[in-house]
Amino acid sequence: MKKISILLIICGTIILVSIFKCSYFKNEEDTKYMNEYIENTSYKVDEIIDDVPKKEESNIKKNAGIHYTAILEIPKINLKSGVVDNTKNFYSINYAISVDNSSNYPNENGNFILYAHSGRNYNAYFTNLDKLVIGDNVFVYYNGIKYNYIIKEKKEIPKTGSAKVYRSKYDKYITLITCTENKDGYQIVLVGKLENSNVY
Repeated sequence: MKKISILLIICGTIILVSIFKCSYFKNEEDTKYMNEYIENTSYKVDEIIDDVPKKEESNIKKNAGIHYTAILEIPKINLKSGVVDNTKNFYSINYAISVDNSSNYPNENGNFILYAHSGRNYNAYFTNLDKLVIGDNVFVYYNGIKYNYIIKEKKEIPKTGSAKVYRSKYDKYITLITCTENKDGYQIVLVGKLENSNVY
């Protein structure tokens, strides 16, 4: 009986160390990819900024695994993570924050719609999304421009597989969606409106 107890303790310790190690290396890899994205899409001081050209995606280094199309930063909840397109061949929500297929990227009027898991898993990027309130800042780094959105709306909706979102030909919005942790069958939806943008 004593041997079984010791064996269980050893197995539990090995499992905990493995989980921590995987999480650590995943965070290191994410940081490396984000830094590469920022470096590859930022405008250098000696470039002309008057007429900022859109950088071609083919000029951005493609990572072996995940190719970030933007970086999302929410200082209040200490989140800075890469964003990936959701395509038919890549179930992106399991690896990063996902861009909805009907989104407009920040350089276009419309709505930049992002979703991610919440909870306790390694891919739960939106775990603390519920801590945001109206007036909080959300930043998106995209093709050399840092976009600053201000949260204007926060709501919970039934989880049905769809959500009503703003569509605009004249303004730029961001919508962040994740499951609620304490209320089964519901999602939290945060909507921000573009406040300003700057070259990074």
